[in-house]
Amino acid sequence: MEMTIEQVAKLRIEKRPPSREEYRSLGYQSDWYTVDNQFSKTTFGKEVYSLVVLDGLNMAGMGRVIGDGAIYFNIQDIVIHPNYDNKSVSRLIMDQIEGYFETIASRHAYIGVMATTGTKELYKSYGYVERKNGSSEMFKILIR
Repeated sequence: MEMTIEQVAKLRIEKRPPSREEYRSLGYQSDWYTVDNQFSKTTFGKEVYSLVVLDGLNMAGMGRVIGDGAIYFNIQDIVIHPNYDNKSVSRLIMDQIEGYFETIASRHAYIGVMATTGTKELYKSYGYVERKNGSSEMFKILIR
């Protein structure tokens, strides 16, 4: 079921990394892989951009971007809680991420993403193309 404009409008975006607990909880609830504690200590806090989407105290979704902060980026861990409409919250997250790229990324920056089943159309709508080798990787070169 598609979320209404009112439902999307009441969501709150916080531009911050998810806590390890938020990440693990959202991962378990949405059937997403989670990182073992020993690795999460190394991984978290090294994002170049991240955000969480909250509905009151409930986490509706999150997104992380890794890379060098200038010319190479990878969209990582866009995860949506199963109680929320995937398309609406995914678009909300992608709009924020794309806005970040527009303000920080250099001209001709490479942006990659690993598409999962059902997400290719979302990424295509933002200008990403599939690799010719049949992998699930999609990418775009930022041209301004």
